[in-house]
Amino acid sequence: MIEDGKLATLWDERIVAQRLLKFGRCLDLGDWRGWRSCFTDIIGVDFKRLLGQDEVRVDADLWVEMVERALSAVRRHHVYTNVSITLDGDRSHAIVYMTARHWAATDLGVSHNTQYGWYDFYLVRHRADWLIDRYKHDFQWIDGNAGVLNVHNPALQTLSGKVFTEENFEAARNANRRTSGEPPSSEAT
Repeated sequence: MIEDGKLATLWDERIVAQRLLKFGRCLDLGDWRGWRSCFTDIIGVDFKRLLGQDEVRVDADLWVEMVERALSAVRRHHVYTNVSITLDGDRSHAIVYMTARHWAATDLGVSHNTQYGWYDFYLVRHRADWLIDRYKHDFQWIDGNAGVLNVHNPALQTLSGKVFTEENFEAARNANRRTSGEPPSSEAT
């Protein structure tokens, strides 16, 4: 017979894994409302390797709006493997290997951009569910044409200017300090 604690751990791991699969499936389908439901209201986002910007802590609605603008013009297909979930009370960390394919017709090179790497997801328990509070996108390599992801779109640039602000960079630094036990910068003098 399985002990209650082990059963609860298995159940939580399953709910976390389902959240991560929903994250990818909604992203691929362009179900932006469903994708938004994967997050807490304010989320930490670290895409530094891909975008060259430091981690931000930002309103999830704004982040979803920016990603929708960035990815709606391309077809997407994310595959997740090697899922490793660690539970710690009401917090969870998951490493998920990913292959993220993006495709759009173009006359400026090949029509695809494929990223090979992983996500680090940090989730928090929310009632009987788990929500993504922070995530980091990392990759080993990228294949194809970066121009497929039209980052120079003026509307996307406007949204990027709202996401990648000094206030949001500082909010992420403070959140990470609290997690590591350091005082936020306003207290660290």
